[in-house]
Amino acid sequence: MLRQPKNRAVLFADICKSSQIYEALGDRNAREVVAEILNRLTDITVGNNGRVIKTIGDAVMSIFDSADNASDAAKEMMAAMGRDFSKIADTFPVHIHAGFHHGTVIMDKNDVFGDAVNIASRLADYAKPKQIVTTKSTIEAMSERSTPLIRYISDITVKNISDPLVVYEILWDKREVTTIMDHQRFSSIKPRKLELTVKGQAVVLDESKMSLTIGRMDYNDIVINFSWVSRSHVSIENRKGIFMLADKSSNGTYVYPDDGEMKFVLRSEHLLTGEGLILLGMEKDSEDKNTMIRYCVK
Repeated sequence: MLRQPKNRAVLFADICKSSQIYEALGDRNAREVVAEILNRLTDITVGNNGRVIKTIGDAVMSIFDSADNASDAAKEMMAAMGRDFSKIADTFPVHIHAGFHHGTVIMDKNDVFGDAVNIASRLADYAKPKQIVTTKSTIEAMSERSTPLIRYISDITVKNISDPLVVYEILWDKREVTTIMDHQRFSSIKPRKLELTVKGQAVVLDESKMSLTIGRMDYNDIVINFSWVSRSHVSIENRKGIFMLADKSSNGTYVYPDDGEMKFVLRSEHLLTGEGLILLGMEKDSEDKNTMIRYCVK
């Protein structure tokens, strides 16, 4: 008999390009290396209060009572891949990609079923090497203590799930984390605000207004009605004084800081600092000046 549904975090971690391991080492040695990797991922799962449900090919499926534990385990798994494997160290680096989702599951003996399993599996497939991805709803399920540093990636559709998933990357690499934390420490010195100006009109993000959207449709806070601009092209969020631009468009967003090089953002996030221009869908030399958005972080 199936048990009652429960809220759990399901995580899939998969070895990247495992076929190359077999080509480089041969079947016998490759199986030993893959087994060593899977054992390491299993140990990390258990060490973070999780349980491995099964291994599927070169992937591990684990379950955790909380999204916090799943996030901690995924980050530790990524870091563990930085330690060499004896038989393959001189050939090429070993990486994994991981996805996890917190939601309703049904536990039946030694297996787990439900939408959370399907979503977590699809997220792992979507993730790039050395990347951890999860959903916005999973991040909202985490405690304030372990709320991760995140970066918006995209809205995606998943087979057998009716609504699009808002997908974020969990940042774990020390270099990226340090950069963002440095900006957070700087922003805590004084209250900060972001001022956006387009067509002579100004919109301000501060403690009273935490987010805004820009796009072609009239439900956006800033409307730029041109064919190359997506309906909901970009959003900007105030995250405790850190202003993150998240592109959700087809043609991307161009950010021109006054004191730096242009940054092209497509289905990802970018930190706004200082002053500059934001252009939707076209570069500076080709876009109508009336669609240029001036930004200033104060």
